Amino acid sequence: MDITEKSVLLAKSNNDQVKKHRTFTSGLSSLFAIICIVDVFGVFPIVALPKSIIDCGIYGIVVICVVSTLQIYTASLLGRCWLIAEQIDPDVESKSRYPYSALAELTFGKRFSKVVTFFLDITIFTGGIPNLLVASQTLQLLGRRVSENHLDLSFCYWIIVIGTLLCPLLWLGSPKDMKLLCTLSVTFVLGTFILVITSMLFDNRIISNDSTNPGINRSIWTNMLTAYGIITFQFDIHPTILTIHVDMDEKKKITKVIIVGFLASLSMFAISTSIAYWRYGTGAKPSLLGSLPSSIALHFAALLVALQLCLTLAVSNSALYQHLEDCLGISREFNHRRCILRTALSAIAILIAEAVPQFDIVMALIGGTFIGPLVFVLPPLFYIRIRLLKRKHEGELQLAVFNNIVYNSTTPSIASTSSQPASDNLMIQSPRSPNDTHPDQNYFQTNLQTTLALLVILFGLCFTIGATYLNISNVIAFTSFSQPCIYNLTLLSPF
Repeated sequence: MDITEKSVLLAKSNNDQVKKHRTFTSGLSSLFAIICIVDVFGVFPIVALPKSIIDCGIYGIVVICVVSTLQIYTASLLGRCWLIAEQIDPDVESKSRYPYSALAELTFGKRFSKVVTFFLDITIFTGGIPNLLVASQTLQLLGRRVSENHLDLSFCYWIIVIGTLLCPLLWLGSPKDMKLLCTLSVTFVLGTFILVITSMLFDNRIISNDSTNPGINRSIWTNMLTAYGIITFQFDIHPTILTIHVDMDEKKKITKVIIVGFLASLSMFAISTSIAYWRYGTGAKPSLLGSLPSSIALHFAALLVALQLCLTLAVSNSALYQHLEDCLGISREFNHRRCILRTALSAIAILIAEAVPQFDIVMALIGGTFIGPLVFVLPPLFYIRIRLLKRKHEGELQLAVFNNIVYNSTTPSIASTSSQPASDNLMIQSPRSPNDTHPDQNYFQTNLQTTLALLVILFGLCFTIGATYLNISNVIAFTSFSQPCIYNLTLLSPF
């Protein structure tokens, strides 16, 4: 049965039951949705984020609390938006392959959706660059520590090696057993966390604060803006959360799932950062692995970090590749055109990684410039707009029900209401539920939610502009005193 915006609610009941049955038989459980979120965050909060927070001093606690809280809030807004979108436009479910873009199209039209899609593609593509950098630098560190400095292959070469080895995996398309891969990846994350904190706790060396640390000489606002970009990058769940959401068994639990997933990664971050500050102070390296003494635990931790980053890179980029292939008309079956496109994109990623081999600068630039709007600006905009569309839809629904009663009172959908429960009769009379709050209270809550959303948008715009200016300045300053790998492949590791 075709369903339009003006279909009465009872006419949709059977269709809704079919959707619910399909979801419960093939969807994701809440537990596995949490595992997917932790997998997206990966090992970065454990090994790469602590340094930027330590440089901020006591203000680092404020930054991580504010930014992560707002990220949880805006991620939950996206979940609410999708639930509302399914109510007012049943066809949106057919666009679940690109849910973020589907929301943009529903709220602001196709042109705006194309702009959002471009930002998403850029973000996904550039987001893999730090994975290449950290994985390659970790392998250089591993080779150096295992061989006692006899094997010191520059990470500039490791970037090429990793990128080349990943190509055949990328050709195969999206993984057929995502649950297995995500579970394996999260196992690597937990293993890395245990090995890193164990190594720090048993490190008996006395390490003083690093007076040459550039973070000490920068202003607090500079450190905070840098930390903002890195946190935004490392806890960027927004494009992925909708993909997880549309496959969940119980979609209404999305907010709880987001909170638990964030708390899991934030807990590991908090523990590793606290121990790092206690043991090393401002002498901590950009990657905690560089601060650890040589040991079997470090060797295994470095190996797990490299494997997890490569696995995440292969999985996360597949969505971008599939979208580009759809745009270019490339078949979803394995073919040579797919291999050529994905190899070319991998080569571009390697080239960019060789051009800017400082992963914290890349994280801050991507997080502050590209991810910031997707996290702090667009979700509140979608939410404000879709609530207006919902009220319009409810008005049209009331009008459709009224016309149905007046002009077609003998139709089965209305005549049969006498045998329906009282709650269904109330549903026909008005889209408002009998459990709805008082109109004045509902009006206050709506204004409060709108005000909060607008404040988050203002926050996102201000910090995006500030972080973009700072990050561009950092890139220029970095290239002025240090040549990247593209000029010198024998560079030493920044560890």
